[in-house]
Order: sequence, then C-alpha cells, then structure tokens
Amino acid sequence: MIFSSLVRDIMNTFPTARIAKSIIDDYVQGIRLASGQINTYSGSTHIGFSEEESLHYIEEVFTDYKKYTGIEKFFGVVAEIGPGDNAGVALLMRRDGATQVDLLDRFYSYRNSQHQTKIYETLAKKYEISHFKTQDDWDEQALAGINWKTGQSAEDYFRQCAQEQGQIYDFIISRAVLEHLYNPLDALADMVTCLKKGGRMFHEIDLRDHNWFSPTQHELFFLQIPSFIYPFMVRNSGGPNRILLHRYRDVLESMKKIGLIDYSILVTNLVNVGRIEPHKIFEDIDVDKQHKAINFVEKHRQKFAREFCNVDTQYLSVGGIFVIVTRN
Repeated sequence: MIFSSLVRDIMNTFPTARIAKSIIDDYVQGIRLASGQINTYSGSTHIGFSEEESLHYIEEVFTDYKKYTGIEKFFGVVAEIGPGDNAGVALLMRRDGATQVDLLDRFYSYRNSQHQTKIYETLAKKYEISHFKTQDDWDEQALAGINWKTGQSAEDYFRQCAQEQGQIYDFIISRAVLEHLYNPLDALADMVTCLKKGGRMFHEIDLRDHNWFSPTQHELFFLQIPSFIYPFMVRNSGGPNRILLHRYRDVLESMKKIGLIDYSILVTNLVNVGRIEPHKIFEDIDVDKQHKAINFVEKHRQKFAREFCNVDTQYLSVGGIFVIVTRN
C-alpha cells in the first residue's frame, strides 16, 4: 500500500515517470493481447453502480442518441461499438424496433454476473423486455437478436465488413469509444461503407486525456508529449489517441464533398470550461465560454507537440464532440 502510494506520488510529480510507465504498460498489454488475454476493467461501467444508477445511465445513453439526432425509434440492424459490461442500451434498441444489435468490443470488460442480473431485472420490470431473455436467467450471451462480437478491434471488424458485406447497418453508434481506437479515422470511413443508404451514425467522442495527467497537470498536458513517443503509450492499451476535432472534421468533410454523407458536429465539452449541456455547435456556445477555452489553449500551446502547432485554436479548445452522420 505504501509502495503503490509512493509510485503514484512519483508519477504525479514527474510526468516523465508516468510516460515511461505508460510505455511499459502498453508493451505488456500488447503481449497479453497477442496471447488472447482480452479481459480488462476498462469499460466496467456498472461494476460500481447500484441497480438504480445503472438504469439511469442506460436511459441517459439511450435518450441522448435520440435527443441530439431527432430519431423517433431505432430499427433494422444496429452496431454498438464498445458496449462494455452491459447490453442494456441494446435491449432498449431491440424494444424500440431494432431486429438485430451487434455489440462490438476489442476487450472483455470484467463484470459481476449476479449484479448484471439485477440490472437486467430492473430494466425488464420498467420496460417489459423479459421476452428478449431466451433462458430462465439473464444470460447476456443468449439475448434474442443481440450478438456479442468480442475480441476484434473496431478497425478490423469494419474493414472486413466493408470488404465482404458492405451496406448492412441502419445505425452505428458509440459513446466514449472512438477516442480509444488506434486508427479511428480509417474505421470511420469503413463504417460509412457499412451503412445502408439513409443509415446513420452517432458517436460521442471524449477528446480529453481521461485524467491520464490531469488534474495534477493541466488538462492539455498530454498534447505536449512528442509525437514519436506517444503511439508507444497507447497502441495496445487503448489510451486516448489524441485524434482531435480537426481530424474528424477533415475526414467527414472529404466524404461530404463527394456526396457520400451529410454530417454535423456538436460540442459536448470545452477545455477549461467543462460539459456543454445541451450540446451545441461551437458558434452557438456562450461567447465568454468560448473565450475562456480559447485563451487557455493559447496559454499552453507553445509547448504542444509539433503536430498541433498549426491547428486552429478553436479546434484545440474542444474537449468533446457528438458526431452525427447520414449516409446518402
């Protein structure tokens, strides 16, 4: 206990120590993945929740998809990327009218089966979804119309889908997942290929450092790490990938220009400001909040890695986005 506390103090005091540890941890994680060990506590969202808290979280995620996109019901075939330790959102989409929901996750998030059963029972009592249970108990691997696809990265899955199956999904959704992919931009393009005409994608993306260095360091400190070092910290572990707003916008804009998609991007978080509720386009955010975020970026940007030196300050000031894409 004393030793672990000492290590934590050292890493908080000396960021280079945290960088070194992250590189080692990522290397070890790469060995684990190569040997087929995909279990992780990352994504174990519900493990510390009560049944009521889990119900609220599931409802919030499900409701946000509708609130910010204007859809009335989910239908057809849906892919949810990174569901973590629970299929609650998928069950609500099935109740809505989706005929099939594929749950894609590179890792298997630890979960307590008894606790999960209580969550599903609480959800079923409120929304009358017990008919999706194919066994006497709530075996989440045996839910009607819900397919777990665990152990394959989203990048690999959608690349294969684009090459072999094409337009099969009516919806592709994720919440706080794309920032953990090693190559989310190529994956995004492949997702579009896998959408049916008129199909839609909704992705809430957290662009922050996930408390990797903050709050001990300022919240943009992770942008200071040299670009030749950073990939070795996140390649296997799923740490924040530093793919920021401007790069998502560039990829989406290139697809829009050729008539493939329409899209919009809402801001969910500003640096040095926090959560933006309700989510808005940048221009509609309170001007004082815009200036507070932009001034914070200007204060620190001289120390950023070279790849961020010429990026518009407005883009760097955005700490989270909600991306809405429609396939033409």
